[in-house]
Formats: sequence, C-alpha cells, structure tokens
Amino acid sequence: MADKVTYYAMLLEGDTPDAPSGVARRSLLEDGGIRDEAFRRDCSWGRTPLIAGSDRGDMTFTLVEISAVEADRVLERLRTKWGAPD
Repeated sequence: MADKVTYYAMLLEGDTPDAPSGVARRSLLEDGGIRDEAFRRDCSWGRTPLIAGSDRGDMTFTLVEISAVEADRVLERLRTKWGAPD
C-alpha cells in the first residue's frame, strides 16, 4: 500500500494541465520504495520510466503536479476518449 501518491499531468507542446496527453503517478511505498506508473490507452496503470527520467532532466513530457481530484477528472476524459474496455 502507498503512503503517498502524487499525480502528474503529462504535457506535450500545446497541452494544458486540464487537457494533458496523459497522467502519471508516483507512489511512495510504506517500505521506502517508489512505484512510478502512467495511465495507458487500455485504461490500466502500468510502470513507466517517465517520472524518473523527468527527475534526471530527460524531458519527453513536461510533468505538472495535479491533485487527485484533478487527476480523476482527466482520467475520466481519457477513458471516454480512449474507450474504457468492457
């Protein structure tokens, strides 16, 4: 279980935090570990190197921290756009 989860809007040129290309999250685990995930087109979460890459300055996406409420709103739009699986 995660102690803390931080959500990020994944922005490409022309995106805004309200309409990002994707959403990522970093979970700080009780055992001291970190799990970075991105929301995928199949509407599931999967491991991603993008947050760690951003921490190192590898900027494929610009990451902007957003609240859990904002993340839920964006995820709902992405599910509609990408078509949540049956």
